[in-house]
Amino acid sequence: MIKGSCFHLRHLKKDELPRYTELINHPDSKGDYLPLEVMLPGMVEQRFEEQSRSKETMEIFVMIDDAGSIIGRVFHFKTVPYFNSREIGYGMFAPASRGKGIMSEAVQLLSDYLFNTLLINRLNIHMNVDNIASEKVAIKCGFKMEGIARGAAFSRGKHSDLKMYALLRDEWEQR
Repeated sequence: MIKGSCFHLRHLKKDELPRYTELINHPDSKGDYLPLEVMLPGMVEQRFEEQSRSKETMEIFVMIDDAGSIIGRVFHFKTVPYFNSREIGYGMFAPASRGKGIMSEAVQLLSDYLFNTLLINRLNIHMNVDNIASEKVAIKCGFKMEGIARGAAFSRGKHSDLKMYALLRDEWEQR
């Protein structure tokens, strides 16, 4: 468990899969930028089983508030084999928790965890060019914009550009 100021990060428990599936499939949790794809419960369970044996491809942490509710998630995954990096993703399920700096704190905690436990040199965050809230999280956590990947994502019937941010190990050490 990783402790934050008003929440903690921990791995998802098997008995939480039905609630977690509801949360990731709810349209409000996807915001304006994530794909509207609905994840099948069996697929969520299959991925959970695969990820519970190895964090090599992906590791998900749920954000638990002081009342014990799942309010969001942060995760990391390997994108391409030739990059010495991990990509970070995140999402806040509880609308009342948005805009309070909680996600920035969660991303900082995850960044610390990754740089302290993995021999990696960089972390990446990619977001839709119009997703100002996600961009603020990246900037607040010390990530620097490296460019725009044109037409890199497909969501809601159209291709969109992604801003690419990264944090290098030496930048993290200097924080």
